[in-house]
Amino acid sequence: MKRIVFILICLALVAVFLLTPALVAAQGPEGTNDIFLATSYPSIVVTKGDSISFSINLDNKTEAWQALTLSVQTPQAWQATFKSGSVIVNQVMVEPEKTQSVTLQLTPPDNVATNQPYQFFVQAKTPDGATQKQLQLSVMLKDKETKSGLKLDTKFPNLRGSPDNTFSFKLDLTNQSDQDRTVDVDATAPEGWLVSFKPTYESKQVQSFALKANGSQSIDVDITPPRFVDAGDYQVVVRATAGSDATEFPLSIAIQGRPNMSLNTVSGNLATKASSDAETRVSWVIANTGSAPLQNITLSASKPDGWDVKFTPEKIEQLAVGQTADVTVALKPSTRALAGDYLVAVTASSSGVSDSKDLRVTVETPTTWGWAAVGAIALVVVGLAVVFLRFSRR
Repeated sequence: MKRIVFILICLALVAVFLLTPALVAAQGPEGTNDIFLATSYPSIVVTKGDSISFSINLDNKTEAWQALTLSVQTPQAWQATFKSGSVIVNQVMVEPEKTQSVTLQLTPPDNVATNQPYQFFVQAKTPDGATQKQLQLSVMLKDKETKSGLKLDTKFPNLRGSPDNTFSFKLDLTNQSDQDRTVDVDATAPEGWLVSFKPTYESKQVQSFALKANGSQSIDVDITPPRFVDAGDYQVVVRATAGSDATEFPLSIAIQGRPNMSLNTVSGNLATKASSDAETRVSWVIANTGSAPLQNITLSASKPDGWDVKFTPEKIEQLAVGQTADVTVALKPSTRALAGDYLVAVTASSSGVSDSKDLRVTVETPTTWGWAAVGAIALVVVGLAVVFLRFSRR
């Protein structure tokens, strides 16, 4: 029995000795599992139109130099290139216990579809084909995001002044999209207000601006209120549009109240005739030419002694901006006034403002004196006629 066991042990040792080389040969040449092909990010998402690249590491863990030939399987019409810097490479020599890196650049066809993955298989093998490694990569392309939007802005959106001013604002118009665009500009303003647009430092008025992608334009906005506008706060809204994009920006204007008036005759003629035996009426008009209502307008006259001047009405309670009021001035020279020219200064006053005009009055001989003169002449003529008849009979 012991002899049989001994024989079996010997046969087992012989079998192990004979089979060991075969097992080693089945694993392949030395170093097969000591060469690695890797990348840090094997699956990426890239915007269509951007460059696509992978950094590929060839890691040689053996004690011998390894010449590795590179290749890549790509989807149809894709192009692939291995590069080291600016040099195109097809084979890489890797030192023992060292790592060598190359860049894989991929170029899709023009009509490539987006939002779907594309697979790539990178291979590295020795010249005898004994060692062959493969690395799978994935690329997904997404559509390019299109930015849009317009922006209007200014450092000084509020201005104050009198209505006879032109209010000038400086605005920055920005095209926030990544495409060149033509931007139209307009404004919503109170009735009678005028709004114009000009490129800064230029005199020509425009209605649109050509802006580059992500570009901006400085524009001048000139706003002119009506001549007769009430004091108060007003708003003008500037609007910029490009296709479906639009933006608005409000500008505020404070009109300061400033009373002012003008006085003149209705006809504009500052001369009239008068007689001491009758009233002469002259029609006048008072206009509110300021930017605030006129209150308690009074009228007065500087006249020669003995003259009588009356106003109808004698007082105007209120006169709105841009409005007018009619006044009748009745004047009568003194009975002692001699024929000739006289000046009557008519004045309208309200809240510290006034206007005055000199009216030239030509005084004529009263009508009664005219008839008296005619009668005297007639008597003289009759007397002369009587004398002539008496002397002619003799």
